[in-house]
Amino acid sequence: MTRIPSLSPTMNGAATVPGRRDGNSEAERQLAGKMSKQEIYLELRRRICLLDYQPGSRLNERELASEFGVSRTPLRTVLQRLEYDGLIVSQHGNGTEVTSIDLSSMRDVYIVRMRLMDAMAESSPLPVTDGIIREIQDLEQVCRQLLTNKDKRQFAEIIINLHKILHGLSSNGPLRDFNDILFFQSARFWFLLLEKMDFRQQVEDLLDELRMIRRSLELRDVRLVATVHKSHLAMVLSRLDAMEAARADSTYSGS
Repeated sequence: MTRIPSLSPTMNGAATVPGRRDGNSEAERQLAGKMSKQEIYLELRRRICLLDYQPGSRLNERELASEFGVSRTPLRTVLQRLEYDGLIVSQHGNGTEVTSIDLSSMRDVYIVRMRLMDAMAESSPLPVTDGIIREIQDLEQVCRQLLTNKDKRQFAEIIINLHKILHGLSSNGPLRDFNDILFFQSARFWFLLLEKMDFRQQVEDLLDELRMIRRSLELRDVRLVATVHKSHLAMVLSRLDAMEAARADSTYSGS
């Protein structure tokens, strides 16, 4: 069995980390220097997911170590974890590179994520608190604003925050770990496709999902939450299949 690189005893904890920084100011370096390996991991994963680091881009260990105020040894532990997650690849002599994305592999990921929602429905849930419901309500409000404000990064942030909420509803540790990895592998792919899709339709679909999840949470029914999210993933999968079919038709027509 492949050993997961250890960052901290609370790998699944949802830490709040600063947004992307260029690391040029001394104040930013001092702030970054207070970050743990876990927080650095979450920040780099976030940057990759939000496409601040595009597929194929190189990560410079020396520059990152300087930005976060750590030596290269703990940074390498973070990079090992990101490589285990499938987000970067390190090759001797070629450095560290953000992994590429392809449609067929993402389709497989979405299929597995749907199966994980079945497992979540069968797992022992954690308590649904009023605070969790308020978080969903806040996401609904922000999402509604996107109907008139076409902010694709904000759209991505909502999906990431929704994942954090869903992630915290299950007591099944292995399920949480695996679902977390697959979410960040697939989310960046979906964000990359936003340029080619009807943004308003995506916002309306997300708003519908948020409403249904909120109502399910108000009933304290985590099984229903999992069913709702699985249906949304199935819709995404259908769109991926349609895009694959369109690409195949285009290739055939051009041959």
